[in-house]
Amino acid sequence: MTAKLEYLDRVDLVSLHCPIWTGTKRLRSDDIELGQGGKLPPEQVATLGSKRIIDPDELAVFRMFKSRAEHVCEAVGVRFLRGFAIPREQTEAVSQSLDGIAAEFGQERGSFLARYDQAVESWVRQYPEFELQLRKELTPVAYVAKRLGFEYAVYRISATASVTGNLGDQVGRMGSQLLHEVAMEANELYGKSFAGTPGSARKASRRSLRPIRRMREKLAGLAFLDNAITPMVLAIDGLLAAVPKTGPLEGELFYQALGIVLILSDPDKVRRHGAGHLKVGDMADPMEDMFGEEEIAPEDDVRIVPTPLPAESLYF
Repeated sequence: MTAKLEYLDRVDLVSLHCPIWTGTKRLRSDDIELGQGGKLPPEQVATLGSKRIIDPDELAVFRMFKSRAEHVCEAVGVRFLRGFAIPREQTEAVSQSLDGIAAEFGQERGSFLARYDQAVESWVRQYPEFELQLRKELTPVAYVAKRLGFEYAVYRISATASVTGNLGDQVGRMGSQLLHEVAMEANELYGKSFAGTPGSARKASRRSLRPIRRMREKLAGLAFLDNAITPMVLAIDGLLAAVPKTGPLEGELFYQALGIVLILSDPDKVRRHGAGHLKVGDMADPMEDMFGEEEIAPEDDVRIVPTPLPAESLYF
């Protein structure tokens, strides 16, 4: 465990704090008119126990900024301690990107707060039959301002510090969390770009190389977390070196890319590949696709059982 704690000397912890006001209030019983002549509030205004006191589109830009910030951290880091552990050599670049997002967020925040009262009034007037229920819940702009912001902090945790609690266990699970995150992206890529009908001409757009490169960079930066990662990075490098400058992925290149994506989609396969027990070529057989799947007798009982995620995967 002491050796794994040394991982902390190679990463920084980025913590994002991006509160976004929801623009909603609890739907109360007296907001709904029941009995003869009663009616439900418009679905645009009230749903699932809450009512919107401002157009939700007004707040969408702030959710977009939060998503962008998370993507910047996820691109090179792994979720850890309610934040992101990123390679120390990437800290400056990540900080610069987050500084840019913070500046944009601040500009949009100022613009939104300046037009807030007008935006609320416009929303309320769109639903005159529910106006009374909305007006009694209007929120002062000063309250909204305190609940709309963007901040981040970068922490450096020394491996030589006194360790208490289960920090060592959480550090030890960083490698599994990394492979889990990559597997999620690889599964999404497979569904979008590589899944097809057996027996057909198989090819994938060059756009599929972007997420492969992105996964490669993330794995390469954190390769010290698991010995199985470096062989996977080398396999991806071999594919990228063989890809021509133009044209889709087809023929041998398609199956090489498919094999890599299938391995990345399962942490257990990544580890088997790293140990030399699984090759990229084992994952996709061109001859099987050429002649179609073997016909199975109707009485055969065939079940596809999904591979479970590792029990030690972290969730935040």
